[in-house]
Amino acid sequence: MKNFDISNLVISEIKDIYSLKLKKHTEASAKLMSSVLIVRQAGRSVYTVGKKEYAVDAGNALFLPSGTEYTLDVEKYGICTVIELSLSNSASELAPCGFFIEGDKDISKSVLNLAHFWALKGPAYRSKCMSGVYDVITRISGIASYNSSLAGKYSLIHRSVKYIETNYADPDLYTPYLAEISGIGETYYRNIFIAVFNVPPTKYIQQYRVDKAKALLVDSELSVEEIALKVGFANSSYFCKVFKSVAGFTPSEYADKGRRIG
Repeated sequence: MKNFDISNLVISEIKDIYSLKLKKHTEASAKLMSSVLIVRQAGRSVYTVGKKEYAVDAGNALFLPSGTEYTLDVEKYGICTVIELSLSNSASELAPCGFFIEGDKDISKSVLNLAHFWALKGPAYRSKCMSGVYDVITRISGIASYNSSLAGKYSLIHRSVKYIETNYADPDLYTPYLAEISGIGETYYRNIFIAVFNVPPTKYIQQYRVDKAKALLVDSELSVEEIALKVGFANSSYFCKVFKSVAGFTPSEYADKGRRIG
């Protein structure tokens, strides 16, 4: 199956648009009679389809095709807006798919406005809502396209990269926390990081710490043990091992070499 592209959806009819306030710890299981686009204005829900989980919150939307069997677990209270759709696409073109939408703060607001307009049943509300739904889909697709680019990938993790640069000396700097800072799942975060920097987060942190240690080895009177702790290594033994694997020299060899050159 090709990667699902939400911009390829062909809507034959909007079945319903509504907003719910889902209480924490609400659980449900169902099979969808219509395809749905789910956008949360607040709170967090997790939909499980087969063995895969999809989180829906203010920064992540979800599309589920008709016939999907799912279970729902509401982790945080908040407003959720659902757009039920009848589609002309064949079943082979459709698949459950989550979308990162934090790059467009207005999507959640637009979907909520559509729910209000649909409920009012004003003049030409169906055609106006159809236009509005296509506009939302176009914006979600645009974010997905941008996020697939290198610049887009970096934008997803830039907050954690800046955090590394400021807090590299923290010995508890681990990938799960960095993923949390960026607001995305750990596996997805790691894959994006590798795509941008060609190394996993742990390797990037090691290299960054070694670069900081190089300057201290040449320009300070600190001992190897002191430098190891200062740049975030738990002990000098592990620091020396990592330093040699990255720099090709032991810390002492690098210090002597740097001072001779200087």
